Amino acid sequence: MSDNKNSEVARKLELLKLRFKEKATQDIALLEDVVDRFNSGRLRADDISTVYHSLHRLAGSAGTFGYGALGEEARSLENLIKPLAAMGEDQLNDTLVVERIRARLDQVLIARVARLSQLLSLEAAAADRVQPVETRVTREQADDTEILIVDPDLDWARGLARNLESHGLSADVFSSLKAAIEHGLDKVSGLVVRDSLMLGEGHLLHSLPVRPPLISIGAEDSFDARYRLAERGVDGFLSEPLDIPVLADYLERLIMERAEGAAGRVMIVDDDPELLEHYGLVLEESGLEVRRVNNPAIILSVLSEFRPDIVLMDVQMGAHSGPNLARMLRYDPEWLGLPIIFLSSEEDREFQVDALAEGGDDFLTKPISDSLLLRAVTVRCYRARQLDKLVSRDSLTGLLKHSVIKSEVGKELARCQRLGQQSVVAMLDLDHFKQVNDCYGHRTGDLVIKGLAHLLRHRLRKSDVIGRYGGEEFMVALPDCSVEQARVVFQSVCDLMSRISFTGGNKEFHVTLSVGIAPLEDYVSVDDAIEAADKALYSRKLSGRNGVTATSDESQSGKVGN
Repeated sequence: MSDNKNSEVARKLELLKLRFKEKATQDIALLEDVVDRFNSGRLRADDISTVYHSLHRLAGSAGTFGYGALGEEARSLENLIKPLAAMGEDQLNDTLVVERIRARLDQVLIARVARLSQLLSLEAAAADRVQPVETRVTREQADDTEILIVDPDLDWARGLARNLESHGLSADVFSSLKAAIEHGLDKVSGLVVRDSLMLGEGHLLHSLPVRPPLISIGAEDSFDARYRLAERGVDGFLSEPLDIPVLADYLERLIMERAEGAAGRVMIVDDDPELLEHYGLVLEESGLEVRRVNNPAIILSVLSEFRPDIVLMDVQMGAHSGPNLARMLRYDPEWLGLPIIFLSSEEDREFQVDALAEGGDDFLTKPISDSLLLRAVTVRCYRARQLDKLVSRDSLTGLLKHSVIKSEVGKELARCQRLGQQSVVAMLDLDHFKQVNDCYGHRTGDLVIKGLAHLLRHRLRKSDVIGRYGGEEFMVALPDCSVEQARVVFQSVCDLMSRISFTGGNKEFHVTLSVGIAPLEDYVSVDDAIEAADKALYSRKLSGRNGVTATSDESQSGKVGN
């Protein structure tokens, strides 16, 4: 994050702290009014509820804005008042009950409400500021970053770099970790380090605030060797001789996991505007996408439009209860699996468990520091996205499943029809793939499929939608793209695919790719568009494979093989 943006976030957080102080002053003044009425014998039936809710707000929010002692004192008072706040109206109209209340208030409020005002005036502790998370690696960044290969044998390392480039990974080489660190790791997406260097120089990485995902390579593959590397924080290990597609796939998975570890969409539902804005700024500063909801009545429409990974929800928001809202959301099967995390200053574990039983998934207690909030939300977003992958993503490639990619192409067609824009749908098929499985086995065939998936992720845009349509067949939608632009892109993919070396049965082999493309906006239905792209793919097979054919091209005769 830039210095200008950092300073702007800091300025906004400081303004929120000032706004909290103003509202806390009003809450304390309200409490002092209740004490005055108590002293003059004018205690009203709703005064207890007013006192309880004011203390509850202070207990839940003061610590977030740097007033920890004020929050603790408010929580102590809240717990003493809570049994009185739970009384019904009939009890509060009972003379004996009111006398007991007066006795309790005499012990609690008179001597301690003034202390709240003193704490607010004197406490100067700074709010726990969140530090920007530098471990994010987005797909936009990945296009401009590189893999560093660290090995004493520079010739070997350069050969490995050339092989990785065939898989869409740009690589640079260094002979030592010290040299790689001096080069700088800020824009590096992954490290491949010789195990002996990791064991000898790995301590140099410990002083770095963050580092890229790291795979170590070595000739010795034993429990002890792996454990020593794990002690040094290595994320993955491959033994020699190296299988390049396996290494490329390993790097891709680690890079994607790191990127997704600090990504996600979070919806925050809270009726305290200062807390709502504060939480939002903290999470947005670290790369999360946030939608703030101050009015629970609009929660359903925001859910449908924003589609968050998780929901952070206050337990009590005026007339609305968080647990009741959670139960209501579960009426819709679409939101049955949506993680809902309650936020509340309520520390009673029985209360928390009861709230979770109504439809929540977890409970975070206010006040929560910025750093803890960020860690808790990041971890939960990551888990939610991983679970979503099980539903929508192909387990082998990580690409969209058949039904999902077809749905996404349908959405793109609707957008083209609505806006009058150009887009392309493409069908891709690996040539002679049956022979790969027959000659080298299905495990090697899986590596070829994963190799193509990896290549597509790196060579296409973030806005392009990629799916595994079935077997060795893939489907891609390219928004805002002409047929000729798509032809150039996919011809490049075909060329790169044909140069990738795969190994099976101690033999090296290559696999080519055929592509059929169709202009999406020319068709009324998604089925018609997909059928047209499939016919273009068939024509490509007839024309000799290993290339791109569009629906506008003239078909050439030939013989189609498997």
